[in-house]
Amino acid sequence: MNRRRQHGFTLMELMVVVVIVGILAAVALPAYQTSVRKARRSDARIALTETAQTLERCQTQFGRYDDPACPVAASFASSDGYYTITVTADAAQYSLRADAGGVQVSDVGCAALMLDSLGVRAALDADSETSTCW
Repeated sequence: MNRRRQHGFTLMELMVVVVIVGILAAVALPAYQTSVRKARRSDARIALTETAQTLERCQTQFGRYDDPACPVAASFASSDGYYTITVTADAAQYSLRADAGGVQVSDVGCAALMLDSLGVRAALDADSETSTCW
């Protein structure tokens, strides 16, 4: 009756754990990446809203959106750099567009966000089709 006591895991037990972890990672990683892309959209929303507020102040102060004293650049990067903001303005109206750039280019469901002087919001996917991601 000389029994040895076993310590540790068998190879089979270890392989079962590896398979389970692999399955969990295969499900969790894409969901996480999608969540991160959606969270980065706030960078565009913030930039568009702040720019619209600045343009509205220009309209109030100078009577037009495109006054030379208005401190809005025609194109600039959002604060976190995930989007390029393009401003098109004349005396009576403006339109703003945020195009995904850098790592955010992988967000094919929401490649561009737009906002105009009437407050109309729109979004386009990577195929330039209307999207509901705003």
